[in-house]
Amino acid sequence: MSRLAAVALFTVLLTVLLVPVPAAHASGAFGIDPLVEREGVVPTALLGRGMIGDWDHVVQVVSWLRYRPPRRRVVYLLGGSATRESVVSESAWAAQLTRLTGRSATTFVCASSCQTFEEDARIVKALPRYRGTVLISVGLSRFNMLHPPALLPRYSIRRTAPVAWYQHHYDLKASFSYAKKRLAVSEWMEDRYAVFLARYQARLADLEKVIVACEARGLRVALLEMPLDLPVVGDAFDEPLATYRGACLELADKHGIKYIDFLSAIGLQNKDFHDLQHLLPSGRSKWQARLSRELLRKDLI
Repeated sequence: MSRLAAVALFTVLLTVLLVPVPAAHASGAFGIDPLVEREGVVPTALLGRGMIGDWDHVVQVVSWLRYRPPRRRVVYLLGGSATRESVVSESAWAAQLTRLTGRSATTFVCASSCQTFEEDARIVKALPRYRGTVLISVGLSRFNMLHPPALLPRYSIRRTAPVAWYQHHYDLKASFSYAKKRLAVSEWMEDRYAVFLARYQARLADLEKVIVACEARGLRVALLEMPLDLPVVGDAFDEPLATYRGACLELADKHGIKYIDFLSAIGLQNKDFHDLQHLLPSGRSKWQARLSRELLRKDLI
C-alpha cells in the first residue's frame, strides 16, 4: 500500500471512530427529558455476578415463556424506567397477589429504560396466547419517546428461568433536591412540552397498536397511570396530563378495557421519589400494594 493510500485509509477510520454513536434507549439527538435522570450502564461489578440489564431481562422472559408458558395467573407490567422502579420485585409482587387472592400468581416486569410503545407491542407479540393480563403504563415521558426499537429475538428459546437482573437504578444515588425537581418541571414545560405535542398523536397510535396486539393474542389488557411527584409538580402539568389522559379514557372505552389511575389517592410524598418519576423504596412499597389491590378490585387477576 502506498503512503498516500495509507493516509487516506487512516483518515476514513478516524472519521468513523469519531462519529458519536447513540446509546441504546437514550434520547440522543432528540434531547434528554428533564423529568428523569439519565441512566448509566449496568455496573460491571453487577454483571460480573451474573446480573443482567433491564432489556436483557425482557429478552430472557419472552424466551423462557416460549419454552414454559405460564400455567397460573400471570401479570405482565410494560413501560419505561419509572415502571421498572415502581414495584419491589417480581417475586415480592407475585407473593403479594397470591396472598390477596388465595391463588398462585406469577408476575413479569417487562420494562426498561426509555421503552417505547412500539417495543411494548413487540413484547406482547412474543408472549404466550390466551393467558395473562398486560398492564401498559402511560405517562408524559412515554408520549415523548422516539428511538429505533430494540431487538427482540422472534424465535429464541430459553430452557432455564431468567437470571437476576438490575432493576432498581436509583436507590443508592443521591435524590434530586426540591429545587432541582422544581427546575425540572420548568424545563419540561419550556423545552419538552412542544416535543410532547409534536409526537403525541403518533405515540397515541402506537399505544392503540399495543392494545390491539394484546387483543389479538387473547390477553387481558389495562392501562396504568405512571408515578409522578405530584407534591412538587402541583398543577404545572395539568394541560399535558389532561391531553393524554382524556385520550387514554377514550381508548379504554373504545376497547372495553380498564384505565387504572390511583396516583393522587395513595399519599405519595416528595421523599418517595428520586426525581419526578422514579420511586424509591418507600414509595415503591405503597405503589405495589395499591396496584395489587386494584388488580383484584377490577377483576384483572
